[in-house]
Amino acid sequence: MAIKTIKPAQVNFTPETLKDAAYQGAHSSETLASCARYLREVQPDVLDKGVTDENLSQLKDGWQVRYNELNPADLYIFREGAYIPVEDRKTKLPEGTVTAEFGVNQAMSLTPQEFGKLGGEDSKKHAIIKDWRERFSKYCSRRLGEMIAILTKDKKDAELAALGGKPQLRKTLNFTETLEKVLAELSKQRKNKTKKGDTSAPDEVKWRMAMDAMKKELNRKDEPKAE
Repeated sequence: MAIKTIKPAQVNFTPETLKDAAYQGAHSSETLASCARYLREVQPDVLDKGVTDENLSQLKDGWQVRYNELNPADLYIFREGAYIPVEDRKTKLPEGTVTAEFGVNQAMSLTPQEFGKLGGEDSKKHAIIKDWRERFSKYCSRRLGEMIAILTKDKKDAELAALGGKPQLRKTLNFTETLEKVLAELSKQRKNKTKKGDTSAPDEVKWRMAMDAMKKELNRKDEPKAE
């Protein structure tokens, strides 16, 4: 993944007073909100369709820079096919020692195909790279989640404002409407579970027959009782 030069950000900030912490924290949240809204400006349909691969790639480029700042690459000694971590980089290693460095930049420079191939060529190196890739993936998911949460709140606030600031009243469903909603959800679950091999889920024909029979019985008019 190519890393382009970006504007430097304020890092390693340590507040000295609660007032200072409150100010810097508010500033930080406003900066994140601005970045989230810029994503929406670049891709207006982001909430409906999700981030495109191209835009997600650019976001990951930026997150990778920060992740590398927070998590510098590790140094390893390569000896007899094994990678031994060097706990202190200041340690003077014997002359001729073979070393290898692994970090997020090295891990993400591999294409999915190259990463998969590495598993068959060097399983130990693959395991180290895999750990970096998985940790970075979780980091990206959290950062994206924060941005989407801001945009989701913006959308809800806009919808509320369109209603004059009053929340929209939810319609109270009667029993028949509630049943239809429940059956629709069960139909979706049955289909998904069937695809996953759940043999307890009925096939579509049996499910349709069961629903039709239940609806027929519920719609049947009871004959008036004899006096």
